[in-house]
Amino acid sequence: MENDFDINEMDLDGEWLRQPGLYEMWARLSARAQKERARIHLKRKIMKARLYKEAKVKLSSLPGSKEGKEPTGAAIEAEVRTSKEYEEVSLELIDAEEKASLMDAGKWSMIEKGKALDQLCEDRDKGFFMPSSSREKSPNQDRRQEKLREIDKGLREVLTEKKRINRG
Repeated sequence: MENDFDINEMDLDGEWLRQPGLYEMWARLSARAQKERARIHLKRKIMKARLYKEAKVKLSSLPGSKEGKEPTGAAIEAEVRTSKEYEEVSLELIDAEEKASLMDAGKWSMIEKGKALDQLCEDRDKGFFMPSSSREKSPNQDRRQEKLREIDKGLREVLTEKKRINRG
């Protein structure tokens, strides 16, 4: 996974042949992360409904509350949002959203890598292509490579964390 975003310019045919498999892997990772995000979102909605009911009963039965008078929506909402349980699942959802975004970025990077490979192969076939090892690198290439390394590092951290969680 560390080198999924790199293009070996000396083996364009090999890179081009590996690209569909890499894209499929990143698409699956993205789909799994989106599924997990949706599952946690649903869990939070169900929990919020349950907490809302509990808060309504709790606030209605407090000493000093008038008989037959319903608590305000703001009071119930405050009770729900300050619940430790709700806070934990909300933080879990934030992590799942971050992971889904990183996996989606990886998937789209594979699409862009595929386009770049197509262009490099086409240029090579026309005789225009010269591997970067035989030419000077531009500052833009260095910035682009650094951005790709940052994305790759974030994805590796997420995947390493997931492996730790799955292994217990």
